[in-house]
Amino acid sequence: MAIQDIRDALVIRERDIFFLTDPSGQAPRNNINGYGLYYADTRYLSEYEFSFSASKAMVLLSTAELGYSSEQVLTNFSMVDTRGRHVTQGTVEVHRTRVLEDVLEETVQVTNYNDFTVHLDLLFHFAADFADIFVVRGYEPSRLGELHPPVWENAALRMSYEGGDGHTRQTLIMFTPRPLSVQTDPEAAVATFRLSLAPGQSSIIRIVVMLDGRLESAKRVARFAIVAKEYEAWRQDATHIETDNDFFDAVIARSLSDLRMLWNHNRGDGGYPAAGTPWYDTIFGRDTAIVGLQTLCLKPQIARNCLVALARWQGKKFDSWRDEEPGKILHELRLGELTQTGDLPFSPYFGSIDSTPLFLLLAGEYFRWSGDVELLSQMETNLRAALHWLKEYGDINGDGYVDYEKRSSKGLVNQGWKDSQDCLMHADGALLGPPIALVEVQAYVFGALQRLAPVFAALGDDEMAQDLLRQASELRQRFSRDFWIEDGFYALALDGEGRPAASVSSNAGHALWGGIATGEQAQQMVRRLMEKDMFSGWGIRTLSASSPRFNPQGYHVGTVWPHDNSIIAMGFKRYGYERQLNHLATALFDAAQAFPYYRLPELFGGSARSAHRSPVPYPVACRPQAWAAGAFPLLTQAILGLCPDAPNQRLHIVRPTLPEWLHRVRVEGLKVGQAEVDLFYERRAGSTSVQVQEVRGHLKVDVRDDWPE
Repeated sequence: MAIQDIRDALVIRERDIFFLTDPSGQAPRNNINGYGLYYADTRYLSEYEFSFSASKAMVLLSTAELGYSSEQVLTNFSMVDTRGRHVTQGTVEVHRTRVLEDVLEETVQVTNYNDFTVHLDLLFHFAADFADIFVVRGYEPSRLGELHPPVWENAALRMSYEGGDGHTRQTLIMFTPRPLSVQTDPEAAVATFRLSLAPGQSSIIRIVVMLDGRLESAKRVARFAIVAKEYEAWRQDATHIETDNDFFDAVIARSLSDLRMLWNHNRGDGGYPAAGTPWYDTIFGRDTAIVGLQTLCLKPQIARNCLVALARWQGKKFDSWRDEEPGKILHELRLGELTQTGDLPFSPYFGSIDSTPLFLLLAGEYFRWSGDVELLSQMETNLRAALHWLKEYGDINGDGYVDYEKRSSKGLVNQGWKDSQDCLMHADGALLGPPIALVEVQAYVFGALQRLAPVFAALGDDEMAQDLLRQASELRQRFSRDFWIEDGFYALALDGEGRPAASVSSNAGHALWGGIATGEQAQQMVRRLMEKDMFSGWGIRTLSASSPRFNPQGYHVGTVWPHDNSIIAMGFKRYGYERQLNHLATALFDAAQAFPYYRLPELFGGSARSAHRSPVPYPVACRPQAWAAGAFPLLTQAILGLCPDAPNQRLHIVRPTLPEWLHRVRVEGLKVGQAEVDLFYERRAGSTSVQVQEVRGHLKVDVRDDWPE
């Protein structure tokens, strides 16, 4: 059965483990919401529940705001203790604190606020189904492995599963102090603790849940302090942005925190951001590249690590089952049982038409921010292989555009960022036939060719640099001719017969970000994107409300995606439409304030904004989602007009224009190449000024009216 609703779920995550629970911090048995503890695309705990023996507990507080830790404060309903004495409601407190590091550790402190001794039995219920995350989401596998009954031995509860891939997966739970009893049945276990608490007395129970091969981590360590210190180091290494709007500061802080929450730590290569928890908790090619692009002004090291991670998984051979080709950048990598048995092709899977141009675009933009010739020299083979893929394999029908057609029997039908089956259509609603050339992909290719020209010049290949600029110019001319719809919009795509799909969608807005649009076309595009059928009041919809396939709760056919909007907003900036940029930024800022922890989700509903000031949640959206977390860093870059040229030791500030809800912005430690700069922006009487307060290193800063190519 497919997951129906996780709108109120709590999630904590650290490294490559995440725990999804109901709003009270429980993972009930046989839940249909996907709750549980996950690692490597596998659910290692499918039940984790606490209760008094006499009754359930009342939840007073439940939060997972920190990202790596959750806290619940519980109390008792009116009940009778194990000695038959009445215990008044609200007189026993249970304080649960969980923290993730390389294990899940929970500390339970129980305190008696009665004026007499209470005798309590506390129950902890556990089960582990070891389900592949695709099974959790509703996929029906062709075969399954063998689930072993739980075993209580050597003061530990062990649950294990012999997978169809030959891999034994194991969950080990240890308790301090030892439980009174542990009862097991073929699929679950209950640990019982008996407490006798005098008036005012507290007792502490510690539970450590260990997953495959992590038994050495059972020793007592200050996990909370360790992870908190790592978060603080992550924040300190980023550009510091402080404004006169505390809510905006909180949104930026949440973006930075969520990016750290989603960070996977790899030995040797610095790690990478997982795309989103819970469903996309792994490396995704396009997501990784876009997050790197979104966060260059905040933390360029993210982009560097993203480049290294993507290059590591670059395609090397022809493999139709995985849609792999030499030089192509992956779509996603999975580690679960269904992938390991070959039931699914994600080992890794390469069915993404935009990951490769986005990888190249990221390399070019990273060079503009960092001037890091050394890294790009090391990656020159990867860059050339990806460019070769664009030319030789990315254009299936030879029409000069990068396009796609599914090859794998279990691959994706649609391979752009909108990859659901019903998301690409003509104006009359008819679905497109392959090979499909998406509008945004051509813009990414154009941007990549332009941005990589200076890279190859710096690497000493001037001929290659000039050839890339020539290819970009020719692509722009073809694109303007073939994709422009006469009523003032870019086609969503060209279908397999070369016909433009005249559906009005957000995809076309990415052409502004890539820089492929002409000035006149950009003007018409901006106006069209901000009309009521596209702009909901909370953001630009993925599809026009006038389309026959529009659905405000349809995954890619009417919802609002923060990352999509941030890319479009940066395009508005590039072409000089600051008023529309600020209007869009305001909508997303208001939306962020309406969601818990100021956290923008993966997507939300495309219903028109009402007087109640709350966007409609999407029932199964990931929270956090990496490119949603990257939305406000990119919006901030656009608002501040930051345009670097690190190879020439320059920073251009283009038409800085603060929105009405910002009067002052202080930027400290902005990294451009080897230099750092502090800036101060101020808005007075509708005009924004900027002062360079300090430059550390060699950097010239200028304010200008045009966005450099």
